Amino acid sequence: MSGTSIRIEVSDAEIAAGIQRLADTGRDMRPAFEDIGGALLFSTQNRFQAQSGPDGQAWAPFAPSTRKRMPESRRPGVLLRDRGRLYASLTFAADSGAVEVGTNVVYAGIHQFGGDIVRPERQASATFIVASQGAATAKDGRRVGSRLRFARASTRAKSKHTKAFTVPAHSIRIPARPYLGISDADKVEILAILADHVADTSPADGAP
Repeated sequence: MSGTSIRIEVSDAEIAAGIQRLADTGRDMRPAFEDIGGALLFSTQNRFQAQSGPDGQAWAPFAPSTRKRMPESRRPGVLLRDRGRLYASLTFAADSGAVEVGTNVVYAGIHQFGGDIVRPERQASATFIVASQGAATAKDGRRVGSRLRFARASTRAKSKHTKAFTVPAHSIRIPARPYLGISDADKVEILAILADHVADTSPADGAP
């Protein structure tokens, strides 16, 4: 697969033996690997629905701060499905020697394995409007406190109150939410596919 890639190699004696039995028949291995790729792709897509990894463990939920930043249109939010790009990029490639299931999205790795995203220091600004009353309500019902409000996109151009500030360097922790991998059910399916191809009594390609 082209682009940034993740490689997770599966070493399993039973699967290796099944592949060897199929290789010993002399048949083209590609059809079997294509069937395995299709099955693993389906299983991987289902993890996005189940919101859990190959081991069945639920993915870490959104952090409270992340939920707070979400616009109403995106709430309650679905893990790893914000825009659907990662999910849509899942694919597989198979030939006569191997099968790969994965994605070439550049941020795929950080979600699979987790890690820290370092944000450098940057300059930013915020635009305010001045409200007619304060931001809080006193016990006697009076509105008190600052009258400054963050300006909505529709009113920013009309406001003259803009404040520049520096956002310090910081890191954002992304928890691991594994979606690639082989589950116990996947292993059973792979072995069944290999057995079906070994049991196929049709002659090897090119044989009379």
